[in-house]
Amino acid sequence: MKKYCNYCGEPMEAGAKECQQCGWDISHNGPPSTDPGDNKARVGVAIGLVIAYATVAFMMQSTPAAARAAELPRAEQTTEATQYTSEPVAEPATAIGTVPATVTAVPVKPGKPAALLSVKVADTRSSSIAARDALQYSFEVPETDQKCRLVGSTKGVGGFGRSIEVFLLTDDEYVFWHANPAAIVNSSWETFRGSENTLDYDLPGPGVYHFVVSNEMSGTPQSMAVKAQVRCTK
Repeated sequence: MKKYCNYCGEPMEAGAKECQQCGWDISHNGPPSTDPGDNKARVGVAIGLVIAYATVAFMMQSTPAAARAAELPRAEQTTEATQYTSEPVAEPATAIGTVPATVTAVPVKPGKPAALLSVKVADTRSSSIAARDALQYSFEVPETDQKCRLVGSTKGVGGFGRSIEVFLLTDDEYVFWHANPAAIVNSSWETFRGSENTLDYDLPGPGVYHFVVSNEMSGTPQSMAVKAQVRCTK
C-alpha cells in the first residue's frame, strides 16, 4: 500500500520519517482522514507549494540580470587611450670596419599608437667616408599596422665621385655584406650610384634595417650630406 503525507498529500516511501516534499514529520500524524474537505485542503497546500517554488525560481533567475544591469554603466565606461609619443633617436654612422653597438629604434609603448611613427635615421651636412670604406646607419621598425618608408637624400659635398653607392639592407643581408664589403651588394631594393640621390624605400614590415653609403669603389675619400628618415602612414 502507498503511504501519503498527512500535510501535503504527496506520496511517501513506506519507511520515511519525513515528507520529501514539505518536510512534515510523520510523528505528528493523526489517524488517516478520508474527509473530502481534508483532501481539498491538501490540494490547496500543494498548489501553494508549487507557487512558492515558482516564485523562488523566478527570483533566482532575475537576480543575475539585475546585477548585470547595475554593472552595465561601469562596463560601458571607456578608458583614455594611451597616447603614443614618438621619441626619435639619431645615432652617428658607424664605419664599416666596426659593428654598430646600438640600433636607432622607435620606442614601443603599450597600447596601439595614437600618432604616426617617425624616426630620424641620419641628418648630417658633411660626413667623410674614407677610401674603400662605408658608413652605415642602423634603425628598427616596431610592430605596427602603419605603412612605413625610408625617405631622404644623399649629396656629395667633396669629391663628387660617381663611385658612391647608396643602398638599404635587411639585417640578414647586412650580415652577409659586412663579411665581404667588396662583393656585389645583394639588396632587396634598388642600389643608387652617384653623388646625388633621392631616397624612397618601402619598408615591408618590422625589423632591423641598415642604410649604407659606400665608398668601397673609390680610392679617394668622399664627403657626403646625408638625410634619411622613417615616415609612416595609415
